[in-house]
Amino acid sequence: MISCRSALSLIEPLLDSELDAARKADVEEHLRECPNCYVVFERLKRLNEDLRSPGLRYEAPERLRSEVMSGLRQAAGVAATPAPIRVSRRWPANSWAIAATALLAFSACWNLVLLRSQKSAGNDVTQQVVASHVRSMIGDHLLDIKSTDQHNVKPWFDGKLDYAPDVRDFAADGFPLIGGRVDYIDRRSVAALIYRHRQHVINLFVWPSSTAVRVPEAASGFSLVAWNKAGMAYFAISDLNRTELLRFADLYRR
Repeated sequence: MISCRSALSLIEPLLDSELDAARKADVEEHLRECPNCYVVFERLKRLNEDLRSPGLRYEAPERLRSEVMSGLRQAAGVAATPAPIRVSRRWPANSWAIAATALLAFSACWNLVLLRSQKSAGNDVTQQVVASHVRSMIGDHLLDIKSTDQHNVKPWFDGKLDYAPDVRDFAADGFPLIGGRVDYIDRRSVAALIYRHRQHVINLFVWPSSTAVRVPEAASGFSLVAWNKAGMAYFAISDLNRTELLRFADLYRR
């Protein structure tokens, strides 16, 4: 039977149907015999399903702009066709009110599109964080620098990022720092600070952003907590229960 390391490296190709029949059989046999690798397989499988969910994206209907513009033209007394028409210089008394109402409706529609776009962006970042967390648990991807000393971890990021993450240790509270790495989230390199709580790993992603990202309480079986402070975005993820992850977040936010 193949090793755990080999099996874990082949889970994603298995899910993408990229393995030949013999290798596929080897991985599937290993997953039947190894509960730890099977847990990783199930999480990646759920992540794959989540990423393919149509709810991750919102596509505004193509007809939205034409319908809104048509409504504005009608409210202003302008024909929807491009044929030249005569328009009185003096509009009826209620024309401005109608036009204002139409503009208000247009504004409401546009704000709805923006809100859904922001929600989609939040979902996208959430899925990237989940994917990065899962990848970090496979093989040797968790740590680029292994150290429990925050004074070693913080300067390690110098020259690797264009900002300095706030590295702190909470060993006295049961959340020791174990190291860090550079990851890639939201189209940029970010700091990933790694903590433990008993046998559970916490990935804390940190990057400059003043935009609050709306995140669910959980995704693909992981607990999530996000917050903003001093122009930075913080995104914690773990298989801890949410109450304990919130306790970790509270310690960091103090």
